[in-house]
Amino acid sequence: MRLSKSSALVLLVFLAACAHKPSDKAENLTYVGLADSKNSFVRTVAPKDGKCPTVQFAKAPGEVDVLPMQEAKFDSTTVCEANLPEGTKTVIVGERQISIPESPKRIIIFGDTGCRLKGNYFQDCNNPNEWPFARIVKAIDKENADLIVHVGDYHYRETCNDPVKCAPFKDTLGYGYRAWEADFIAPATSLLQAKPFVFIRGNHEDCQRAHEGFSKLLTPLGENSCPQFQETRYTSFGNMLMVNFDNATLSDQKLDPKSPEMAVWRAHYRKMVNTINSRPETEVWLMVHRPIWGLAPNWNGPAAVLPVNLNMQTLTKEMPLPKKVKFVFAGHIHNTQISTGNHPVHVVMGEGGTALDYYDAATRRLIPAGFTVLPSNHGYMVLDKDAQGKWIGTVKGYEGQTNFVCSLEDPKMPCDAPVKSEVKK
Repeated sequence: MRLSKSSALVLLVFLAACAHKPSDKAENLTYVGLADSKNSFVRTVAPKDGKCPTVQFAKAPGEVDVLPMQEAKFDSTTVCEANLPEGTKTVIVGERQISIPESPKRIIIFGDTGCRLKGNYFQDCNNPNEWPFARIVKAIDKENADLIVHVGDYHYRETCNDPVKCAPFKDTLGYGYRAWEADFIAPATSLLQAKPFVFIRGNHEDCQRAHEGFSKLLTPLGENSCPQFQETRYTSFGNMLMVNFDNATLSDQKLDPKSPEMAVWRAHYRKMVNTINSRPETEVWLMVHRPIWGLAPNWNGPAAVLPVNLNMQTLTKEMPLPKKVKFVFAGHIHNTQISTGNHPVHVVMGEGGTALDYYDAATRRLIPAGFTVLPSNHGYMVLDKDAQGKWIGTVKGYEGQTNFVCSLEDPKMPCDAPVKSEVKK
């Protein structure tokens, strides 16, 4: 059969599109989520009628345990799960191994990774320039990190109104497994099966949105109902403690400090502070989704920067974070920010793939002292220690290129010279 030139061109374009369309399926994937000593977990995502694999837990050379995995159902898939035995150094599944670091030397921070489809807002999930999460994962694969921290908001494929644009994504909308698979599990597969994660709950995983998937896939065992907030998790690495504090459902709108709702959050926060004070570790990293000291641009009005989250700021004024809290890492705002002052170094790293928050020139002029808002560009942060033992944060783009090197423990100059303009793709 002979094709006309125009028909041949259409066919080539179609074949090229098919060749470059990322896979949105992930099956028989085993991964590790770190929490505290009793709640760290191993999970396998299997087909609906699939069998749970055999997982080995190595504590020392020649000392290997094999534990049964429990089966649970999430939509069209089987989720196999087991607690990670305390003292495990390596998780072994077939020929794959996931090492559990005793003291991580290289840590990746990223968040807000999903492809935003909601009503009339359309992010082209098949365009790797517009939704580059898979490219970011490929770059992180090469970093040889010891630990990955996701600061929340994995799921963004909620609804889509345009019948033409939305047609390719109609089977991956909503809060079922297919949406989770396409938005996070499949593109992140290479990282999930190679490195341990700390999973922070985002506001997209609250009780009105994608919490079921978060609970079945990314939380410690035993959470079958949707809580206002999870119990705080404390992951210890020798002298360093990572604290996973769930503030995903705490409103960005200022609440009455004397309200019953704030009383509940106050108790949640106070319990965390008291626990940190009682712990022996001397270096603490606090992980949240909603920033404590963040700035958002004003999307629906004149140029302005809006503080995020005033309710968290109220709590920290009432009861300051312990001095041994060195860093606070957050997401929620879709750019990279670093703030310093009368609080721990605060980093927002929300550029993992979803649509970015840009600051125009007028808005940038309103940024107060103590805040560094980097030009928006999708990417992630690599944490390494320098020769003096201080943590350096390298902000990298979706191809792994270095955009900024931030001396996080030097409040006078947290980052090197930024690029001159925002990067819009």
